[in-house]
Amino acid sequence: MSASTPRAFPAPTPVAHVPLIIKIVESEEERLKAMLVRAIVYMHEQQCPFNEEFDLNDHTATQVVGLLAGEPVLTARIRYFNGFAKIERLAIRAEYRRRGHAHQLLSFLLDICRQKGFSRFYLHAQIHLESFYAGYGFRSAGSQFSFSEHGYVEMVLEEDASFPQPSRHIGYHPMALNRPENSLHTAGPLEQRASATLQQLIAQGAVA
Repeated sequence: MSASTPRAFPAPTPVAHVPLIIKIVESEEERLKAMLVRAIVYMHEQQCPFNEEFDLNDHTATQVVGLLAGEPVLTARIRYFNGFAKIERLAIRAEYRRRGHAHQLLSFLLDICRQKGFSRFYLHAQIHLESFYAGYGFRSAGSQFSFSEHGYVEMVLEEDASFPQPSRHIGYHPMALNRPENSLHTAGPLEQRASATLQQLIAQGAVA
């Protein structure tokens, strides 16, 4: 090939035809990719403050990331409590939504929990996504509440017939379950902007 001849590069594969790879984070690069998706979705898109989005629970949770040709497009994390697994921080970049990725992500998360022996699953669903989770058998439990300027509802999925159907309450105030791992008995960043009345209710219901 002469110096004057343009080099022919292969055309990039359209992202739409690249399989989505959802996996547990195994490296620092994958961890950074997961955090990047959360920063884009929660901090930029939903205007969530940094200290409310990123906490010490990131060091103890199972982190999950979704990649398309190496590009980070979605993430979530799982924390484990006595008798139930809490699914958190589900996020999909706006340009990759409405492609079925949310279904793939939730199915992957539930499978991880089942492999660890859990049959009770708990999450805080944004109000407009309640019907999505209901399609997987989740049912609302408790009252609606809010943090980071968004409304949420507690939802529980029970796969063990020995548990009452549906569970009306997981046994903790929902905001108490958002606290950093090393501060379970003191108010966390998400509670600092709550009203005095709500703070009192949280304190009363923090322990089952």
